[in-house]
Amino acid sequence: MKPKVAIICANYNYGRFIVSAMESIMNQTYDGKIRLYVVDDGSTDNSFELISEYIQNSGHSEKIIALRIQNSGASAARNLAIQYAIEWADIIGVLDADDAYMPQKIEKLVDKLMEHDEIGVAYADYMNVFPEYSKLEFKPSYSKIGLLQRCMVHSNSLIKKKYLQKVMLPNGDYFDRNLHGPASKGFIGCTEDYDLWIRLSKVCIITHVPECLAIANQHGNNQSMKMTAEIFNQNTKIMMERQ
Repeated sequence: MKPKVAIICANYNYGRFIVSAMESIMNQTYDGKIRLYVVDDGSTDNSFELISEYIQNSGHSEKIIALRIQNSGASAARNLAIQYAIEWADIIGVLDADDAYMPQKIEKLVDKLMEHDEIGVAYADYMNVFPEYSKLEFKPSYSKIGLLQRCMVHSNSLIKKKYLQKVMLPNGDYFDRNLHGPASKGFIGCTEDYDLWIRLSKVCIITHVPECLAIANQHGNNQSMKMTAEIFNQNTKIMMERQ
């Protein structure tokens, strides 16, 4: 039996992207079971209405779980989605609400994950789509040294549940909410992915699929573009305190 894959997606004011993101999961070639868990993180645009309309009209209502919370940050929204998905899923995938999976992404990354029991994370390359042009982003093959130097693993990766559970934080969270707080209170970092990959690197193998399997929309309001050296240093201190 194919592993059951839960994709978690935290959305905050990405109404112009969220439907395409959701459609990209429903259009996957993977022939195992897929569920999409979307958490609207207190959006002030029409995101939640668009999410609800898509669920009602797409014919995929049984595969999509939508939740809405007060704006609490991407980490809190992702943690909630994982709480809902964890009992059902074998593999957890992350989807940024302004990105999209290419049709074969889940199929190919699951195949890579299932090559060996100790492989716990699979990531791939992606296309950066700017308003006026596109650029292919090649991620390097994984190495522990490389990861400690920079975040080489893409945020939209797939993770085996059993390894995700091994790195759960003492408070029951998976993504550290101190590393990505509420957008409504200003930008306070986006290193929660990097922190998770470092923790996972201690308990499993991380592997790279050298194919372009996602679209990353670059629109000027991406959280990663707002990172400053000061915020990164503050967040790195939090990450290093538990090493």
